[in-house]
Amino acid sequence: MIRINLLPAAKRTASTGQSTQVWGIAYLLAAFSWGIVLFLIYHNTQAHLEEQLATNAELTTQIELAKQKSANIGEVEAKLAKSRQLEDVVGKLQTARQGPTRVMMELSKLLSTNGGPSITAERLDQLRRDNPLAGFNSGWDVRRLWLTTFNEVDRKVTIRGFGKTNEDVAEFLRRLSLSNLFDKVKLQSTVSAVDSDLPVVSFDLSCEVKY
Repeated sequence: MIRINLLPAAKRTASTGQSTQVWGIAYLLAAFSWGIVLFLIYHNTQAHLEEQLATNAELTTQIELAKQKSANIGEVEAKLAKSRQLEDVVGKLQTARQGPTRVMMELSKLLSTNGGPSITAERLDQLRRDNPLAGFNSGWDVRRLWLTTFNEVDRKVTIRGFGKTNEDVAEFLRRLSLSNLFDKVKLQSTVSAVDSDLPVVSFDLSCEVKY
């Protein structure tokens, strides 16, 4: 009778089964570990994404607010520009209305007893230090000169009149030149004349007014 020994084969089968179980458990543990790692990575990424989305939303809100503020600034600047234009127009109107009155008052002071040009004492002293002949004669008899014509066009003035002598005409020119309201005073001509049978000097001068 032939006998076959099967014991070693059975041991090998049992050993192989145990090895397979060990590898299966190892794979399961590895898969579980990778699952946990991937879950943590996903959770961290999701949290970062949500944070970034919140930041983007806040920035978008700030941009919209900035645009609204910029639009309001433009409106305010436009209103300010119109306001300045209006102030400029009003200022020019007031100047045009008050300017001629100031000029006439200044001219009256120049030709009044104890009068003189509108110039500060400090400025007059400085001019006299630079040039002893500068200034005006405060004791001048204003009755020695009179005006016949005063024309102004675009702040350019023509003045005509008579003086008893050339010195009287020169004194009037000095006073005009020192005044804060007159500029570019220039004598155009002087001519000997007769007024009421008395010898006089006819003069013609030009200047500009500042107001």
